[in-house]
Amino acid sequence: MVTLFQKNKFNISFTDDAATFQSGKAKRRAMSLLNAKCVRFLMLAAVVFFAWSNTALGGIYIVCDDDGNNPVMTKESAAILFTDANKYLAQGGIHVPVTVDHIQHINRSAWKNLNSTNTTFRQTLRQMGETPRAGDLRIFFIESYNGSNRTGFNGDYCMAIAKNASAVTLAHEIGHACGLRDIYSYVRNNTNQITHHIFNAGVVKAEYMDPLDWGAGYYAADLQQTNLITRLLMYGYIHPNANHIPHGNVYGVYRPKINGVIQPPTIGLAPVGLKDFNRQPQHRDYE
Repeated sequence: MVTLFQKNKFNISFTDDAATFQSGKAKRRAMSLLNAKCVRFLMLAAVVFFAWSNTALGGIYIVCDDDGNNPVMTKESAAILFTDANKYLAQGGIHVPVTVDHIQHINRSAWKNLNSTNTTFRQTLRQMGETPRAGDLRIFFIESYNGSNRTGFNGDYCMAIAKNASAVTLAHEIGHACGLRDIYSYVRNNTNQITHHIFNAGVVKAEYMDPLDWGAGYYAADLQQTNLITRLLMYGYIHPNANHIPHGNVYGVYRPKINGVIQPPTIGLAPVGLKDFNRQPQHRDYE
C-alpha cells in the first residue's frame, strides 16, 4: 500500500488488490497481467488523486428516535461496514478509514424508514441534505428503504444505507458518488416486462470490455457475459458475487446520464470501471 496523500484526517491510499478479487478459475496470462498491472498502477494513481484529493468525507449519521433512543445500529457496526467496504473499494485505489469517532447519532424518527413512493420523499431527503457537514458527502444509516426491497441509494441530497445492507452495497453507492453507473443483463419496465437484455451475448469477448481486462486474462474464456456482469460491484441487482471493479467499460444494459439527466435504458459499454471514476464524490440522481 502506498499512501498518496492525507487530508482532513482521512488517509486516501492506493492499493492494487484487483487480482485477488478475480475468479479463481480464470486462466491468467502472466506477461499480459504484468503489463496490465504496470499500466493499472499509473492510471489508478491519477484516478484516485482526481476523485478524492480535494474531498473530505462529510457527516456520517446513525438515525435514532426523536428522543435519542433506539439507534438503527451501533457505531461499531457502522464502522465495521466501512472497513469491509474498503476491501472492495481497494480495487479502485480508494480507502476510506472511517472509525467510530467519525460517526454521529441524529435524532429524527421520520428519517428511519424511507420510501420513494411517499409524496414527502424528496422533501425528507432535502431536509437530510441540509444537515451540517464537513465535506462533500452525507451518509445516513437508516432502518429501511422501500421496505425490504432496497438497501441503499445515493441521491440528490444524501446517501442512505439500510441497517441490513452489506459492505458491497456501501461500496456500490460510493461508486455511484464517484460517477459509476448500474449495469444489468436485463431490465424490466413498470409492468414487469423485460424491455432490454443481452441474453444472446454469449461468452466474454474482447469487444465486451477494456483491453486491460480482456488481455490480462482475468476472466475465463468460457464465461458468459451475463454471468460476468453479476460479478461486478456496479451490478444493479443484489448478488453474492457482485464485488469486482473492472479496469474499464463493460458491455451490458445501463442507463446513461447526459447533462445530469438519467436516460432510458440502452445496451452498450457501461461506465462501471476504474476509468469512469470521473468526479469528486457527491450526491446526484437516484441510483
